[in-house]
Amino acid sequence: MKSKTIMAVAEALGLKYLEDIGEAAGIFNGYYLYIRYTGKYHECCFSLSQMGNHPSKDLMKLISKDIKAVSTINLSGYLTSAIIKNGFTNKGTIQNMVDGIAELVSHFAENGLVNCSEIDGEEEDISLYCLSGRSHVYTRAQFDSLRMDADEKRQKDESRGVPGIILGIFGALVGAFVGAIFVFFIARLGYVSLYGGVIMGFTTVLGYKIFAGRFGLIGIPVCLVFMAGMSYLANRLDFAFLLSDAIHEDFSHVIDCFQYMQDIFDANDPQVAASYHRNLYQLWAFTMGTGALATITTYFSDKKALPSYPILNESHNVPLAGSYTASPDLSGLSHLSEYADSSNEYTSGSGDDNTGTHAN
Repeated sequence: MKSKTIMAVAEALGLKYLEDIGEAAGIFNGYYLYIRYTGKYHECCFSLSQMGNHPSKDLMKLISKDIKAVSTINLSGYLTSAIIKNGFTNKGTIQNMVDGIAELVSHFAENGLVNCSEIDGEEEDISLYCLSGRSHVYTRAQFDSLRMDADEKRQKDESRGVPGIILGIFGALVGAFVGAIFVFFIARLGYVSLYGGVIMGFTTVLGYKIFAGRFGLIGIPVCLVFMAGMSYLANRLDFAFLLSDAIHEDFSHVIDCFQYMQDIFDANDPQVAASYHRNLYQLWAFTMGTGALATITTYFSDKKALPSYPILNESHNVPLAGSYTASPDLSGLSHLSEYADSSNEYTSGSGDDNTGTHAN
């Protein structure tokens, strides 16, 4: 999905908008950076070295406190991720991002922070690369090695053949069993819930994918069959508890009720059997509906290889951080209506979030 907010920020800062992954990346005032939306907030990432070492956590705390538009700065080795505060409006969020990034690079330059590889802090021959659908700062050799590893893993997963399918079937069985446990406990609370179906769909697909390595076409019917079977067993077990409690006023006859349920139906009011089948059909509808969506979506997303490529022209020179100062081009922000994202991409409020101000 396109992020028109990130597109607007990319235009203002002279970055490249990467439509295939929904991120922006490029160079601003001598610093490599990339911007992504996490689903809750916008994150602006740099890879920085401080005199050959990881950036100081104390320094990042001071910088984050000094910049109103930044909620917090998280550190993971050389990777420095600034969380930008959401504004009251989309325009406010975009303005926060532009202002925050401009102030960040100014502070980085003042404190002698320079560009480096996210992996080992190498400062020479680095650039921006998209690896498996996400932006990074690497050297060319590191990018080539990581891309080769990713390609080999994918080829290995694709070439598992029959053993991979068998492992996937076992994984789907385990996942469906875990989902059935959730469905059963939800049913014991007296609900036939859509959430139970969602959970079972997720655990079954995840189980298949973990054990098989990738989600092939055969995974769709395998997962649906196991979801249907485990839903049936979970519903039958739940009803066995109900019958044991109703007939014997305890749960010591659950196994008997589970085994001879049809005989109990025949000997009692038809409404008892009707209630059982009604719950089963509702559970199947919830589980199979969400399960079918989950399996088909996973199949197509897994089938599509995540992109890997150099983001910038590799003939460019590695920028000298803070060696020049460019002001953001805000002329396009006067026409924010064409960039306005739907409100569900943002969390409206005072512009603050609950992430706190800290460097991890």
